[in-house]
Amino acid sequence: MDPNMKISLDAIFSPKSVAVIGARDRRGTFGYNALAGMRGMGYGKGLFPVNPKQDEVQGLRAYKNLAEIPEEVDMAVIVVQAKTVPNVIQDCIDKGIKGGIMITAGFAELGEEGAELQGKIVETSKAANFNFIGPNCMGVRSTEGKVSTMGMRHGEFSRVGPVSFISQSGTLGGYFFEAAGKNGFDTNKFISCGNQASINFTDLLEYLGEDDTTKVIAGYMEGMQDGRRFLEVAKKVSAKKPVLLFKAGSSEASARAASSHTASMASNDDIFDSVCRQAGVLRFRDFNEMFDLAGALCYSPIPKGNRVAIVSGGGGFCVTTAEACAERGLDLPVLDADTQGELKKLMDPYAPAPVNPVDCIGVTGIDDFYKVIETAAQQDYIDSLIVMPWGTRVNPYIDPDELIKYIETAKKVSEIPEKYGKPVILSGRREGMIGPIYDLYRKNHIPFQNSPVDCATMVAGLVKYGQVHGNISD
Repeated sequence: MDPNMKISLDAIFSPKSVAVIGARDRRGTFGYNALAGMRGMGYGKGLFPVNPKQDEVQGLRAYKNLAEIPEEVDMAVIVVQAKTVPNVIQDCIDKGIKGGIMITAGFAELGEEGAELQGKIVETSKAANFNFIGPNCMGVRSTEGKVSTMGMRHGEFSRVGPVSFISQSGTLGGYFFEAAGKNGFDTNKFISCGNQASINFTDLLEYLGEDDTTKVIAGYMEGMQDGRRFLEVAKKVSAKKPVLLFKAGSSEASARAASSHTASMASNDDIFDSVCRQAGVLRFRDFNEMFDLAGALCYSPIPKGNRVAIVSGGGGFCVTTAEACAERGLDLPVLDADTQGELKKLMDPYAPAPVNPVDCIGVTGIDDFYKVIETAAQQDYIDSLIVMPWGTRVNPYIDPDELIKYIETAKKVSEIPEKYGKPVILSGRREGMIGPIYDLYRKNHIPFQNSPVDCATMVAGLVKYGQVHGNISD
């Protein structure tokens, strides 16, 4: 990518020193959140609040302006009134700051006057190779760089993870971190890019494509600035790692909202679909589905086909999951006679025939239940498994030996994806997703969905990714 752009983005995501211009003591303000977020992430030495009216902000020495700071500053967070931004930009340039995050709103999203002001600051900053994210954004959270300009919980997701998220909305960051907790993946970078006046969505996509710590890229887009460049960059990046996009603005109402939100011009939806197909990008119309698949793509093997085995302790789950799979183009092969014979040995005589789905109501013990799952995984004509596991809800009166068996079974189920090269998607009611068994599955990065439909959707997403990238023939 452009060397000057890379210098700016390196400084934003892994800064050696940071000035928060407009830092404040009053809770709930953007100026408070920007500084408190940095401190909450553990960013210590080299953090400089700038506030002309105070000598101290949040317990740190404050400076009247950038020129007063006696050290070099790598990155600036700008949280001041829009009318003062041009002067602040010039101060950043004079100080030799490499990159910035402009949280301040009041620019192109407000109309012609704001667009004119935005144009002026972009002209000045680009001439000096001072690139910034924003304006009109929530900023950045970089786990590796200990950067956060957002008023979010800071003690969670402290480990550097595989998924990064580029978003034209700051609000969707909350859903991203919620999905990370639910699906058991650690986060890498979250970028709220706002109006994209200087650094745009495609710049960020290109940067994350070259970022070795990012394994999966998710994105929320309201409008595209340069379709040709986006196609070129997305094609190059998706050849190296999964790129998942949720795009709004396909309806008249959402396009109108996008224009007032981040001054985005919605692109033709059919054209955008075509661009995504050419680029190898998976497009979504449900951002929760996108986040779920992002987590699965981090750790689950890509299935070799669309053939699924369903294993459950109840018939209703088998029926509803089979229907959800069929609706999503997934195939449920009938297990061959020899395999059915093996499974019948594990079941009471009254048990339903184990054809696929396999209803384990007649399986008497947790050991035999696991044997059913593994037997299904061993079949060459099965590519993925959807399982409603036993023993996830542990009551305080459980027999210790029984609990040990549940834990050992969960460990063995967790080993199936690596052992057989096939994804295993688990299902259970949300209130059951607590306790040591669920934590063990989560620790081992086994996806755990809330319903049969969600399970089928996740498998279909993995299959689609395999089809797009040549692992599976259509």
